[in-house]
Amino acid sequence: MKIIQSFAQFEEGSPYLKNKNSKKQDYVFLNYYSFLLSYITIKEQHGSVTMFCNQCAYDSFIKYIPYDEVIIKENDNNIIMWSKYKLDCMRTMDVDFIHVDSDVFIFNKLFQPFIDGDYDIIIQNILSRRLNFIKSFGFAQKKFLSDTRILTKQYDGRCFSCGTLGLKKRVHEYYFAGVDVLYNTMLKAGLENIHNPAMLLEEQLLYYIAIENDFTTHEILSENLISEPEDVINKGDEIGYLHVWYRLKYKQSIIHQIRRKLYSDYPDYLDFVIKYENDVISKMKIFEHLVLEKSK
Repeated sequence: MKIIQSFAQFEEGSPYLKNKNSKKQDYVFLNYYSFLLSYITIKEQHGSVTMFCNQCAYDSFIKYIPYDEVIIKENDNNIIMWSKYKLDCMRTMDVDFIHVDSDVFIFNKLFQPFIDGDYDIIIQNILSRRLNFIKSFGFAQKKFLSDTRILTKQYDGRCFSCGTLGLKKRVHEYYFAGVDVLYNTMLKAGLENIHNPAMLLEEQLLYYIAIENDFTTHEILSENLISEPEDVINKGDEIGYLHVWYRLKYKQSIIHQIRRKLYSDYPDYLDFVIKYENDVISKMKIFEHLVLEKSK
C-alpha cells in the first residue's frame, strides 16, 4: 500500500482565497504548518509518505518538510480544475494506494480496515443528497452518463467527499477511464460553464463509478454521523481524524494551534520548523500581522 500526497502551486494562488486585494501567491507559504503536521501524523500511523509536487511548490516550502520521497511532477491544469493535478498523480500508481490531502491529520490507524480488508475504495465520508450541492449534474446528464457507461444505474443524489481517497489496483482502470471521458467532455463544453468541475471530476465521478461497478467502500467518517458540514470536524476529531479544509488552514488561530502542537508533541521535527521560519516566514512582510508566538 502506497501513501501519497500531492500539491501543485498555481500562479493564481489558492482556489480557497477569494480576497482580490491580497497577494494570493504569498499565502502558499502558510501551507507549511498543516502540511508538516499532516505528514508527521500519517507517518506515525501508517509509515512512509510520498509527496508529488511541481518545482515551484518544492522551492517554496515542500523542501522544508522531510517527506520520505518527493516526486517532481509539473502541472499543466487550469486552476478551475485544480483537482486534476491530484488525479494526474494518482493515476501514476500501479499499486494499491491512499491519497491524503495535506490538510488532513490522523491520530489513529484509520486506514487499516482498507489496507487489511477487501474494500475497493476508501473515502473520507459520503455526502447525503441534502449536503451534495452538485447533485444536479447526475440528474440533468442522465443520458450522457448512461451513453458513456459511466453510470447506467439509478442515481440517488449522493457524492463522495475525498479528503482521503484510496483505490485498490483493480479499481484504477474504471476510475481513470471515466476521468478521461468526463474531463474531455467538460473541456469541449467549456470549464467555466460547468458548476464546480473540480469536485465533479474527482469526487462525484468516483461515486458514479462505485455505484455502477458495485465497488465496496470504506468510509472513515460514517455517513450517519455527518448531518452538517461542520460535523466533519466535530465528529472527525472524536475518532482522531481532522480535516482543516477550505480556508481554515490559513486562519491565524488555526496556524497557532498547529504550531503549538508541533512544539509540544513533535519536538523531533522542530529543527525543520525553525529553519523554515528563519529562511522564509521571517523575511516576508505580508506576514508581519502573523506574529508567531514563541513556544516555551
